[in-house]
Amino acid sequence: MPDIQITDQLDKPIEAIKIDLSHPSSLIKYLKTELLHLAVVPDFLARKDLVLSQAATKPIQFQASAAKEFQLGLAAPEIQIAPGAQVTISINATTGSNLFDADPFHAPAVVPDHTGYVSARFQGALDVNVSGSEGDLSFGFDKSGSLSLEYLKAFPSGEGEPTLGSALGQTMSYFVIPADLSDLSALSVNDIATVSGHGSLTVSGGVQVSVSPNPLASVDLPLGLGAIAVNPGATAGLTASFNISGAYQIRTRRKDVDTIELSFFRERGTTWTASLSAAAGITVSGGTVVSDLIAPVLGAISKDPTGDAKSVADLQPDEIATLTAAIKGGLDHSLHASVDAVLSAMTDDQAAFQYEIQPARLSDEASYAVRKALHGDLSLLTAMENGMESGGELAPGVKMLNSVLTATRQRGVTLKINLLGILNYVTVAELIRNSEVVQDQVSGDVTIKETVTGNRISALTDPLARNEALRKVMFDSLLATTSYRAGKAVTLPDLHSSQVHFAFNRNTSHQIMRDYLSWFVSLNLLSSEDKGGILAGFIDGESSTCVLRTSFGDEECVSMFFDAGGNLRPKHDYLEIGRQAMRALLDPENQAIDRLRYRIVDDALWRTALSIGANVNLGPLVGLGTNDIRVMDLMGDVRVITDWAEAMVQAGALIQDMRAFVSSADPKTLVHNDDFQKKRNALQKKLAGMVSASRMRFDEPWGMVCLFWAAGSPQTAYAKAATRRLTLERSSHPALASTA
Repeated sequence: MPDIQITDQLDKPIEAIKIDLSHPSSLIKYLKTELLHLAVVPDFLARKDLVLSQAATKPIQFQASAAKEFQLGLAAPEIQIAPGAQVTISINATTGSNLFDADPFHAPAVVPDHTGYVSARFQGALDVNVSGSEGDLSFGFDKSGSLSLEYLKAFPSGEGEPTLGSALGQTMSYFVIPADLSDLSALSVNDIATVSGHGSLTVSGGVQVSVSPNPLASVDLPLGLGAIAVNPGATAGLTASFNISGAYQIRTRRKDVDTIELSFFRERGTTWTASLSAAAGITVSGGTVVSDLIAPVLGAISKDPTGDAKSVADLQPDEIATLTAAIKGGLDHSLHASVDAVLSAMTDDQAAFQYEIQPARLSDEASYAVRKALHGDLSLLTAMENGMESGGELAPGVKMLNSVLTATRQRGVTLKINLLGILNYVTVAELIRNSEVVQDQVSGDVTIKETVTGNRISALTDPLARNEALRKVMFDSLLATTSYRAGKAVTLPDLHSSQVHFAFNRNTSHQIMRDYLSWFVSLNLLSSEDKGGILAGFIDGESSTCVLRTSFGDEECVSMFFDAGGNLRPKHDYLEIGRQAMRALLDPENQAIDRLRYRIVDDALWRTALSIGANVNLGPLVGLGTNDIRVMDLMGDVRVITDWAEAMVQAGALIQDMRAFVSSADPKTLVHNDDFQKKRNALQKKLAGMVSASRMRFDEPWGMVCLFWAAGSPQTAYAKAATRRLTLERSSHPALASTA
């Protein structure tokens, strides 16, 4: 029989503190050594004979220590409590106070009326050979990591109130470690048992993925004939699997004689991260072949999913593998982003997962799911959420109160697919058969881009060059697509055409974050005042990503070229938009070169700069010699603004001609009308020439901001900047944040 005693610091037993070894406590159940002696300090001994409300007129703690080493486990030792290890004894008989105020996990647990608590918390370490779901006392924690075990025993106050010594003896006699359902059954009403450490929680369950197609034209190819066979859609029946890593606490509390509350809390002030292993992420429910992902995605966006699926099936195995890998990568990225957003929105006092368990009602399946959850594997419980009944009932005896997976599903998981060339090929299958597939790791977007023109982004081995090429081709294609839509050369009544700008930095400084936030401000997603507050709390040195999105329907495309009266916009409009967009993205207060660039586009010098043009004579305007290398930056700014303004005016003239022709033609025969085709071809060639001559730079989203402002700043902007410790997400429409 193990020897469990409360002693003084000389290891002398305290006779007034009795421990009932006949009670089946977890300490008796899991103790692997003969001795468990807990040495208390004199301050505690001085109060041991007082009733709880007198011994602790306010919440109080005492530090004790393990007089000897002891081990806990079932089949083998798993938890080591070293000699001298800190043991904390807490007393709280203050009604309404929080039992966990002094705990790293300070999620509220309020002391009920007429109740007092005495708790004991042990600090230990997992054996080096135990981790994850291995062993009965691992709880999903990292091998050889530290952990703490705490049992908070509830006692009545007033009549029948025990002394402090008697209460500590009962706490040790009834001590519960929440490792199994049989342990939880030993909890009395209002008792709480916790275990805390660092590890990972496994989650799995069904999600519905919205597939958002972005119909774009290849500016180098003639437009196709017929209606575009693409529609927005959603695909169900996919399974999400991931791990959540960080410091967490498993907390169990008996609410009443029938019900136990099981909660998983994050440690105060820490962050959790979601991770997807190679075998995890999103897969087809019940499926084992990863390429099965193609079918539901095509089914969501294609107006002829059966026909397109048959055509795609004729692709070579390596082509199918590439497409499948890109789709899975995009889905996983979107899932990861959605989970991270849910985790970052959690407060420290909010349970990430929380359930009500009624042990007497549990089926064998539900019992096993709860047992796995106590070991850090919530996959069986979270998988039940797919068939959850109203009120959160997962299974007989299991009710869900809160879940990161359900919050992720409510937020939404969206796969963005850029169909770059769909307006030229019309069908998804035909585009895929003549394309390359690129999956961007920053935005998560999957881009299916035509390659008949010979330009292959995937052929670029330098990641920076590949990102620059992708940003450029996206902008060029969006500019062409908005022109086609404004001119009624194509009809896309239910679809928006979108642009994405993305950036990645391994070592993010205040200047880089300041630039990101300027992008937010330019898209009306942040105020200048908010920008300063965010920067004040920013810490340099972490890697970061930033993703911006804008999208345009037919109405916004028309606004880019025509005013409210239906008249073509003059060149002055575009020059002013370009100038103001440049000003918005410069940082003259912190960047020396930006101070010079800002002066050129400022009110005082802009007219003079326009009259001089993009040449070295811009230098003297700001005190530079004509041979100063910095003049090249000034020339570049004037050139891109004036070139863009001229291109928009020229495109507008062709768009106006196209609209006039379409308005007087028979819509039924239009697609086969030779004059219509000639005008479409003329517009296509003009746009191709504009794009070819463009010297626009894509390290900043200047072109995106110009088109956004020209379209009237529609409520379609979205931006997200993220580091390990900061996630800033904004959208101009509340629904966009949950789907972007």
